[in-house]
Amino acid sequence: MKKIFTFLLFAYCLLLIAPVKAFADDNCTPVYGGGQTCPPPGNITIDKTVQNPSNGIFVDNLTTNDPKYSAGQIVNFKIVVTNTTGTNIPTVNVSDVFPSFLTFVSGNGSFDSGKNTLTFSLNNLNGGQTHTFNIQEKVVGGANIPFANGVVCVVNQAFGTTSGGQTAQDNSQLCIQKTTVTPTPFATTKGGLPVAPAPKILATPATGPEMLPLFGLIPTGIAGFILRRKVNK
Repeated sequence: MKKIFTFLLFAYCLLLIAPVKAFADDNCTPVYGGGQTCPPPGNITIDKTVQNPSNGIFVDNLTTNDPKYSAGQIVNFKIVVTNTTGTNIPTVNVSDVFPSFLTFVSGNGSFDSGKNTLTFSLNNLNGGQTHTFNIQEKVVGGANIPFANGVVCVVNQAFGTTSGGQTAQDNSQLCIQKTTVTPTPFATTKGGLPVAPAPKILATPATGPEMLPLFGLIPTGIAGFILRRKVNK
């Protein structure tokens, strides 16, 4: 009788444990000493990159030592959204906040010019899945860039929020240069007429010892002139 009771107690314990294992998350890992740890559902990462205007390669940031953008130039960005878990994320809302001196050209979603922000949604992002979004922005015209002969670096910010409340963020920096060249005016006379610059002399007449043979020919020329006058008489 005692053996039967022990067997029934053991079987009952197995029934209690079985449902827990059946509903365990595949992403959970066992912890030494008992139990397990599970990542929070809906984790994502966002990677924001900008294109180098010189070689076309997308990088995380461009500093003052890297090639710079100028007024009116198109800037290409990429936003990469990744589900880092093994479970499906129903919705990811992405906001791309543009910095000063950049305006929207093209990209997924809706652009709010008042907030200078592009927003779009990504539905049903499966576990381990990645989506890439291309965004084009443009540097404002030279008249709207207040700094002259200088460089300013601006930061583009991307935010992502899942339907479960998890968030991710990444930034990308680029630098803008405005160069103005003022031509040097010509000098003028009192009457306002332009004064042309003096012509450049490429070579000066020789005045050294090499001119002595020419001076030696002068007496010979004078003597010939006198003899010619006597013959004519």
